[in-house]
Amino acid sequence: MLCTGGLVAGLTGAAVTAPSDKFLQWSGPLMMGFGAVFATTIASNFMGPTGAMGKGVYAIAVYGGVVLFSALLLYQTQQVVAMCEKTPAHITYDPIVMSTGIYMSTINIFIRILSILSNSRRK
Repeated sequence: MLCTGGLVAGLTGAAVTAPSDKFLQWSGPLMMGFGAVFATTIASNFMGPTGAMGKGVYAIAVYGGVVLFSALLLYQTQQVVAMCEKTPAHITYDPIVMSTGIYMSTINIFIRILSILSNSRRK
């Protein structure tokens, strides 16, 4: 829990203080990353966890997922900040709806870090 909190707090701070639109250009690479992590997650279900190939695919799915959802958290946080700055005062803006994606990225990061820590304690 502490690892996830520290990672999310650091990434959120970086996204808020970064120059505007720096992370908003990452939508294309993020989608390619989602495809790769999705494919490795599906492949790890069909490969045995004891073989070298199965362990490698599982590691790509878990560690790649942490990297991917961390990058997605940067993108979504900067998207919320940009929408707040650019929305005119006469238009109602609801940041709670956009923050749902940040919450889901945090949950995914937590699950992947929990998986990493549980596998490291078994060894």
